[in-house]
Amino acid sequence: MFQRDVLFPWATVGANIGFALRAAKVPRAQRRGRIADLISAVGLAPDVVHKRPHELSGGMRQRVGIARALANSP
Repeated sequence: MFQRDVLFPWATVGANIGFALRAAKVPRAQRRGRIADLISAVGLAPDVVHKRPHELSGGMRQRVGIARALANSP
């Protein structure tokens, strides 16, 4: 079955990735830098971190989902 949204629509991209980092018990002081690293690792511009999911294209949303999955260092 196709899952439409894996991101919280009310949260920014940075917050969506931050939730995964918080679940992985990454200290708060390190989260901002780790979010920036993950955003650039999936090929997104740094300014995307302040946008909400509805402001992104489908491909960009997928990249955010990938960054969120990589946040836990699988």
